[in-house]
Amino acid sequence: MIVLYDKGKVIMKNEIFMGSVMVDNGIITEITRFGGPFWGPYSVLAGVWSREGIVPDIVIEAEGNYISPGFIDTHVHGAMGHDVMDATPDGLLAIAKAHRAHGCTSFLPTTLTSESSRIKAAVRNVYDVMQSQPDPNEYAQILGVHLEGPCFSMKYKGAQNPKYLAKPSVELFKELDSYGITKRISMAPELTGALKTARHFASRGVNISVAHSDADFARVKAATAYGFSHITHMYNGMSYVSSPDYYCKTGVVEAGLLLDALTCEVIADGKHMPVEILQLLYKCKGPDGLLLTTDSTRPTLMPEGNYELGGLDVLVTDGVAMLADRTSFAGSVATCDRLVRFAYKECGFPLHEAVKMASLNHARIIGMDKEIGSIEIGKRGDIIMFDEDICMV
Repeated sequence: MIVLYDKGKVIMKNEIFMGSVMVDNGIITEITRFGGPFWGPYSVLAGVWSREGIVPDIVIEAEGNYISPGFIDTHVHGAMGHDVMDATPDGLLAIAKAHRAHGCTSFLPTTLTSESSRIKAAVRNVYDVMQSQPDPNEYAQILGVHLEGPCFSMKYKGAQNPKYLAKPSVELFKELDSYGITKRISMAPELTGALKTARHFASRGVNISVAHSDADFARVKAATAYGFSHITHMYNGMSYVSSPDYYCKTGVVEAGLLLDALTCEVIADGKHMPVEILQLLYKCKGPDGLLLTTDSTRPTLMPEGNYELGGLDVLVTDGVAMLADRTSFAGSVATCDRLVRFAYKECGFPLHEAVKMASLNHARIIGMDKEIGSIEIGKRGDIIMFDEDICMV
């Protein structure tokens, strides 16, 4: 099946131009720039695109809208009343379908701090659904699993259930995922056993991320030598500059801003962080070091009201999720298009860079940037289209 996405503004890694993209059996084979250089032996004859006599089976007219790589999110807990921790195939598929409708073509189902038996059941469910990936035009594809927890600081636990916090070890994470599908682990580097655990899994290609951590700057910097390379939901659930005895001490936030060894993700829903913080992150990390993530939870795309997250009561109001006692955010109710819209429209990021932060940068941290994340010949044809308001078309 050959599909041509025709006459749109093609979003590449470093630019946007008017053109078309050809996908042959799921792989991008040609990219054409109108009025300029092109990639591939395409020609236009009497209004019909052809390549060596082959006419596309389907021509999708972009009509001047954007032709973009599909968004990727490596931190997704749920949507439409379902949570990854429910460990049901129908629930996981409902999450995948909901996010696909908002431009997310690939994601990592993400676990929560809970009993080990529940985490193992959730991982097993992800593995089972991965064995027969559903239609990519209707469902976001599952890339693996993100284990967020249970190894966190009590002080910065946020909406992670304190009852089930644990100490990290290689054995623990092997037990939680006996299928080998873990692509990312979020944990606090100051905990005993964290550095040894990080070194083991990082050497096997797993992204190791600082999260819910009370580490100081020195500890985070030291942790980068053991494989920590990312920070989960920057500014939320972590230490930052303080002066408990008049002398300033720095923490995870400052390490994320300063250290080139660390990429940073931010929940860019316009609620978790104001415009100025995203602009600061952009200034410090640049378009290649910053990721936009939803951290979406069960109430995503659902009415505001009362919900549950990992055994904790959650309230959704004013477009954001929080613990019912209002002491902490509890993930988000965002979708990827909302993140890109906020970064582009409110923060003033160039659109192609905002898209990169919601696609290629995610693929890169889990080692899949050679396959997905950008419009390039030979990569998977995960194409989406949206208008100037970042609404899917």
